[in-house]
Amino acid sequence: MTTPAPTQRFRCSIAARERGDVPVGTAVPAPYWMLVGHPGPWPPKPIATEPLTEVAAELSARLNAVGARLQLIRRHGRQGDTSDPSAGQSGRLEEGDAPEQPVFLVDVRRGLVGRATWREPSDLVAIAERFDDLPDPTTEPLFLVCTHARKDVCCAIDGRVVAAVLDDVLPGAVWETTHLGGDRFAGNVAILPEGSMYGRLDGDVAPEVVLGHLDGRVDLDRWRGRSSWSPAAQVAVHALLGELGGRLDEVPDPVVTALDQHRWQVDVDLAGATHRRVVTRTMSEAHQLTCTGGSKPQALFEVVQA
Repeated sequence: MTTPAPTQRFRCSIAARERGDVPVGTAVPAPYWMLVGHPGPWPPKPIATEPLTEVAAELSARLNAVGARLQLIRRHGRQGDTSDPSAGQSGRLEEGDAPEQPVFLVDVRRGLVGRATWREPSDLVAIAERFDDLPDPTTEPLFLVCTHARKDVCCAIDGRVVAAVLDDVLPGAVWETTHLGGDRFAGNVAILPEGSMYGRLDGDVAPEVVLGHLDGRVDLDRWRGRSSWSPAAQVAVHALLGELGGRLDEVPDPVVTALDQHRWQVDVDLAGATHRRVVTRTMSEAHQLTCTGGSKPQALFEVVQA
Protein backbone atom coordinates (compact mmCIF):
# COMPACT_ATOMS: atom_id res chain seq x y z
CA MET A 1 0.00 0.00 0.00
CA THR A 2 1.37 3.41 -0.98
CA THR A 3 1.45 6.05 1.72
CA PRO A 4 0.21 9.39 0.34
CA ALA A 5 2.72 12.24 0.40
CA PRO A 6 2.04 14.85 3.10
CA THR A 7 0.19 17.94 1.92
CA GLN A 8 2.35 21.05 2.09
CA ARG A 9 0.87 23.73 4.34
CA PHE A 10 -0.22 26.87 2.46
CA ARG A 11 2.13 29.82 2.99
CA CYS A 12 0.67 33.19 2.04
CA SER A 13 4.09 34.83 1.66
CA ILE A 14 5.21 32.22 -0.87
CA ALA A 15 1.95 32.50 -2.82
CA ALA A 16 2.27 36.31 -2.90
CA ARG A 17 5.77 36.08 -4.36
CA GLU A 18 4.56 33.69 -7.01
CA ARG A 19 1.71 36.06 -7.94
CA GLY A 20 4.07 39.04 -7.99
CA ASP A 21 2.16 41.01 -5.32
CA VAL A 22 3.62 44.50 -4.84
CA PRO A 23 4.24 45.70 -1.24
CA VAL A 24 3.96 49.47 -1.84
CA GLY A 25 0.66 51.04 -0.85
CA THR A 26 0.06 48.55 1.97
CA ALA A 27 1.46 50.43 4.99
CA VAL A 28 -1.22 50.38 7.69
CA PRO A 29 -3.10 53.70 8.07
CA ALA A 30 -1.90 54.89 11.47
CA PRO A 31 -0.72 58.45 12.21
CA TYR A 32 -0.62 57.48 15.90
CA TRP A 33 0.42 54.25 17.61
CA MET A 34 0.13 52.92 21.16
CA LEU A 35 2.70 50.22 21.90
CA VAL A 36 1.95 48.22 25.03
CA GLY A 37 4.53 45.94 26.59
CA HIS A 38 3.10 42.44 27.08
CA PRO A 39 5.08 39.16 27.14
CA GLY A 40 2.30 37.10 25.56
CA PRO A 41 0.99 34.79 24.36
CA TRP A 42 -1.00 37.10 22.10
CA PRO A 43 -4.49 36.27 20.74
CA PRO A 44 -5.33 37.32 17.16
CA LYS A 45 -6.52 40.79 18.29
CA PRO A 46 -4.42 42.83 20.79
CA ILE A 47 -7.46 44.32 22.52
CA ALA A 48 -8.65 40.77 23.35
CA THR A 49 -5.52 40.10 25.42
CA GLU A 50 -5.81 39.76 29.18
CA PRO A 51 -5.76 41.94 31.20
CA LEU A 52 -6.46 44.57 28.53
CA THR A 53 -9.91 43.01 28.23
CA GLU A 54 -10.80 44.68 31.55
CA VAL A 55 -10.63 48.12 29.92
CA ALA A 56 -11.21 47.13 26.29
CA ALA A 57 -14.20 49.38 25.61
CA GLU A 58 -12.75 52.50 27.22
CA LEU A 59 -9.26 52.02 25.78
CA SER A 60 -10.62 51.37 22.29
CA ALA A 61 -12.78 54.50 22.45
CA ARG A 62 -9.82 56.69 23.36
CA LEU A 63 -7.59 55.21 20.68
CA ASN A 64 -10.32 55.46 18.04
CA ALA A 65 -10.87 59.11 18.92
CA VAL A 66 -7.39 60.00 17.61
CA GLY A 67 -7.00 57.21 15.05
CA ALA A 68 -4.31 55.40 17.02
CA ARG A 69 -3.26 51.80 16.35
CA LEU A 70 -2.76 49.42 19.27
CA GLN A 71 0.23 47.07 19.17
CA LEU A 72 1.53 44.68 21.80
CA ILE A 73 5.32 44.50 22.05
CA ARG A 74 7.97 42.42 23.78
CA ARG A 75 11.71 42.00 23.62
CA HIS A 76 13.06 39.39 21.23
CA GLY A 77 13.85 35.98 22.65
CA ARG A 78 10.68 34.99 24.51
CA GLN A 79 10.52 31.20 24.54
CA GLY A 80 6.98 30.46 25.64
CA ASP A 81 5.02 31.28 22.46
CA THR A 82 5.12 29.16 19.32
CA SER A 83 3.33 29.14 16.00
CA ASP A 84 0.92 26.57 17.42
CA PRO A 85 -2.28 28.50 18.30
CA SER A 86 -2.94 26.07 21.15
CA ALA A 87 0.28 27.00 22.96
CA GLY A 88 -0.63 28.74 26.22
CA GLN A 89 -4.11 29.72 27.28
CA SER A 90 -3.70 32.99 29.13
CA GLY A 91 -2.00 36.24 28.26
CA ARG A 92 -2.62 37.74 31.68
CA LEU A 93 0.29 39.41 33.41
CA GLU A 94 0.19 37.65 36.75
CA GLU A 95 1.55 39.39 39.84
CA GLY A 96 5.31 38.91 39.99
CA ASP A 97 5.66 37.96 36.30
CA ALA A 98 6.00 41.49 34.93
CA PRO A 99 5.43 44.12 37.62
CA GLU A 100 6.05 46.95 35.18
CA GLN A 101 5.86 47.05 31.39
CA PRO A 102 6.75 49.79 28.89
CA VAL A 103 4.26 51.86 26.92
CA PHE A 104 5.14 54.04 23.93
CA LEU A 105 2.85 56.64 22.37
CA VAL A 106 3.96 57.39 18.81
CA ASP A 107 3.04 60.52 16.87
CA VAL A 108 4.20 59.90 13.29
CA ARG A 109 3.27 63.38 12.07
CA ARG A 110 5.42 65.12 14.67
CA GLY A 111 8.10 62.41 14.68
CA LEU A 112 7.93 61.90 18.44
CA VAL A 113 7.69 58.96 20.85
CA GLY A 114 6.28 59.35 24.36
CA ARG A 115 7.49 56.91 27.02
CA ALA A 116 5.67 55.56 30.08
CA THR A 117 5.07 52.32 32.00
CA TRP A 118 2.01 50.39 33.15
CA ARG A 119 1.11 47.96 35.91
CA GLU A 120 -2.70 47.97 35.94
CA PRO A 121 -5.06 48.08 32.95
CA SER A 122 -6.40 51.42 34.17
CA ASP A 123 -2.91 52.87 33.64
CA LEU A 124 -3.31 52.27 29.91
CA VAL A 125 -6.56 54.22 29.74
CA ALA A 126 -4.90 57.22 31.41
CA ILE A 127 -1.81 57.02 29.19
CA ALA A 128 -3.99 56.87 26.05
CA GLU A 129 -5.11 60.43 26.81
CA ARG A 130 -1.55 61.74 26.40
CA PHE A 131 -1.18 61.93 22.59
CA ASP A 132 -1.38 65.74 22.71
CA ASP A 133 0.99 65.89 25.68
CA LEU A 134 3.41 63.01 25.18
CA PRO A 135 5.12 61.82 28.36
CA ASP A 136 8.94 61.96 28.31
CA PRO A 137 9.11 62.55 24.52
CA THR A 138 12.04 61.48 22.36
CA THR A 139 12.93 61.18 18.68
CA GLU A 140 14.89 57.93 19.15
CA PRO A 141 13.61 55.32 16.67
CA LEU A 142 11.86 52.08 17.50
CA PHE A 143 11.85 49.05 15.21
CA LEU A 144 8.85 46.72 15.34
CA VAL A 145 9.01 43.24 13.81
CA CYS A 146 5.77 41.28 13.43
CA THR A 147 6.10 37.83 15.03
CA HIS A 148 2.38 37.32 15.63
CA ALA A 149 2.09 33.54 15.38
CA ARG A 150 -1.61 33.32 16.16
CA LYS A 151 -2.41 35.85 13.43
CA ASP A 152 -0.34 34.26 10.67
CA VAL A 153 2.28 31.51 10.56
CA CYS A 154 4.39 33.38 7.97
CA CYS A 155 4.84 36.23 10.44
CA ALA A 156 6.08 33.79 13.06
CA ILE A 157 8.46 31.91 10.80
CA ASP A 158 9.94 34.88 8.96
CA GLY A 159 9.53 37.55 11.63
CA ARG A 160 11.47 35.83 14.39
CA VAL A 161 14.54 35.49 12.20
CA VAL A 162 14.35 39.17 11.26
CA ALA A 163 13.88 40.19 14.90
CA ALA A 164 16.96 38.20 15.90
CA VAL A 165 19.30 39.72 13.32
CA LEU A 166 18.04 43.27 13.83
CA ASP A 167 18.39 42.92 17.58
CA ASP A 168 22.07 42.15 17.02
CA VAL A 169 22.72 45.34 15.02
CA LEU A 170 20.27 47.66 16.84
CA PRO A 171 20.38 46.42 20.46
CA GLY A 172 17.71 47.87 22.71
CA ALA A 173 15.68 49.38 19.86
CA VAL A 174 14.01 46.27 18.40
CA TRP A 175 10.69 44.86 19.58
CA GLU A 176 8.62 41.88 18.51
CA THR A 177 5.04 42.97 17.91
CA THR A 178 1.54 41.94 16.93
CA HIS A 179 0.06 42.11 13.43
CA LEU A 180 1.43 44.86 11.15
CA GLY A 181 -0.85 44.06 8.23
CA GLY A 182 0.32 42.56 4.97
CA ASP A 183 0.85 39.02 6.27
CA ARG A 184 1.77 37.95 2.75
CA PHE A 185 4.79 40.27 2.84
CA ALA A 186 6.36 38.71 5.95
CA GLY A 187 8.79 39.49 7.47
CA ASN A 188 7.29 42.89 8.17
CA VAL A 189 9.01 45.77 9.95
CA ALA A 190 7.78 49.21 11.05
CA ILE A 191 10.23 52.05 11.73
CA LEU A 192 8.80 54.52 14.23
CA PRO A 193 8.25 57.39 14.74
CA GLU A 194 8.85 57.93 11.01
CA GLY A 195 6.12 55.44 10.08
CA SER A 196 7.90 53.69 7.21
CA MET A 197 7.12 50.01 6.80
CA TYR A 198 9.01 47.29 4.97
CA GLY A 199 8.01 43.80 3.89
CA ARG A 200 9.72 40.73 2.46
CA LEU A 201 12.65 41.05 4.83
CA ASP A 202 14.67 38.00 5.80
CA GLY A 203 17.72 37.38 7.93
CA ASP A 204 20.11 38.13 5.08
CA VAL A 205 18.72 41.47 3.89
CA ALA A 206 17.05 42.95 6.99
CA PRO A 207 20.13 44.69 8.48
CA GLU A 208 21.14 46.15 5.11
CA VAL A 209 17.63 47.43 4.37
CA VAL A 210 16.98 48.95 7.80
CA LEU A 211 20.43 50.49 8.26
CA GLY A 212 20.28 51.78 4.69
CA HIS A 213 16.93 53.41 5.44
CA LEU A 214 18.43 55.18 8.43
CA ASP A 215 21.08 56.55 6.06
CA GLY A 216 18.43 57.83 3.68
CA ARG A 217 18.32 54.96 1.18
CA VAL A 218 14.93 53.37 0.49
CA ASP A 219 14.73 49.79 -0.76
CA LEU A 220 11.94 50.36 -3.26
CA ASP A 221 11.39 46.63 -3.81
CA ARG A 222 10.48 46.14 -0.14
CA TRP A 223 9.11 49.52 1.03
CA ARG A 224 5.41 49.20 1.87
CA GLY A 225 4.89 52.92 2.42
CA ARG A 226 4.45 55.31 5.32
CA SER A 227 1.68 54.86 7.84
CA SER A 228 0.62 58.52 7.96
CA TRP A 229 0.11 58.64 4.17
CA SER A 230 -2.77 57.28 2.12
CA PRO A 231 -2.08 54.37 -0.24
CA ALA A 232 -2.23 56.76 -3.22
CA ALA A 233 0.40 59.01 -1.63
CA GLN A 234 2.61 56.03 -0.81
CA VAL A 235 2.44 54.77 -4.39
CA ALA A 236 3.11 58.19 -5.95
CA VAL A 237 6.14 58.85 -3.74
CA HIS A 238 7.47 55.37 -4.47
CA ALA A 239 7.23 56.01 -8.21
CA LEU A 240 8.93 59.40 -8.00
CA LEU A 241 11.79 58.10 -5.86
CA GLY A 242 12.33 55.46 -8.52
CA GLU A 243 12.28 58.06 -11.30
CA LEU A 244 14.19 60.91 -9.69
CA GLY A 245 16.02 59.49 -6.68
CA GLY A 246 16.24 61.64 -3.58
CA ARG A 247 15.77 61.07 0.13
CA LEU A 248 12.47 60.00 1.64
CA ASP A 249 13.14 61.98 4.81
CA GLU A 250 13.18 65.18 2.72
CA VAL A 251 9.71 64.56 1.24
CA PRO A 252 6.95 66.55 3.00
CA ASP A 253 3.44 65.16 3.25
CA PRO A 254 2.03 64.82 -0.28
CA VAL A 255 -1.15 66.70 -1.20
CA VAL A 256 -3.81 64.20 -2.28
CA THR A 257 -6.98 65.18 -4.14
CA ALA A 258 -9.64 62.57 -4.90
CA LEU A 259 -10.72 62.71 -8.56
CA ASP A 260 -13.27 59.94 -8.19
CA GLN A 261 -13.68 56.72 -6.19
CA HIS A 262 -10.69 55.05 -7.85
CA ARG A 263 -8.42 57.94 -8.94
CA TRP A 264 -6.34 60.45 -6.99
CA GLN A 265 -4.19 63.41 -7.95
CA VAL A 266 -1.02 63.48 -5.84
CA ASP A 267 1.36 66.46 -5.64
CA VAL A 268 4.80 65.62 -4.24
CA ASP A 269 7.66 68.02 -3.47
CA LEU A 270 10.90 66.29 -4.44
CA ALA A 271 14.28 67.38 -5.81
CA GLY A 272 13.38 71.07 -5.65
CA ALA A 273 10.14 70.87 -7.59
CA THR A 274 6.51 69.84 -7.22
CA HIS A 275 5.61 66.76 -9.22
CA ARG A 276 2.04 65.74 -10.01
CA ARG A 277 0.95 62.17 -10.59
CA VAL A 278 -2.42 60.48 -10.94
CA VAL A 279 -2.83 57.17 -9.13
CA THR A 280 -5.53 54.74 -10.22
CA ARG A 281 -6.86 51.70 -8.37
CA THR A 282 -8.37 48.49 -9.67
CA MET A 283 -9.16 45.28 -7.84
CA SER A 284 -7.60 41.89 -8.52
CA GLU A 285 -9.30 38.54 -8.68
CA ALA A 286 -9.87 36.99 -5.28
CA HIS A 287 -6.83 35.28 -3.76
CA GLN A 288 -6.02 33.80 -0.36
CA LEU A 289 -4.01 36.66 1.15
CA THR A 290 -3.27 35.14 4.58
CA CYS A 291 -2.27 31.68 5.71
CA THR A 292 -5.66 30.85 7.24
CA GLY A 293 -8.16 33.36 5.86
CA GLY A 294 -10.51 33.11 2.93
CA SER A 295 -10.00 34.54 -0.55
CA LYS A 296 -10.58 38.20 -1.31
CA PRO A 297 -9.44 40.74 -3.92
CA GLN A 298 -6.51 43.06 -3.41
CA ALA A 299 -6.07 46.66 -4.51
CA LEU A 300 -3.82 47.20 -7.53
CA PHE A 301 -2.40 50.69 -8.05
CA GLU A 302 -0.96 52.29 -11.18
CA VAL A 303 0.75 55.66 -11.52
CA VAL A 304 0.22 57.81 -14.61
CA GLN A 305 1.41 61.28 -15.52
CA ALA A 306 -1.01 64.05 -14.61
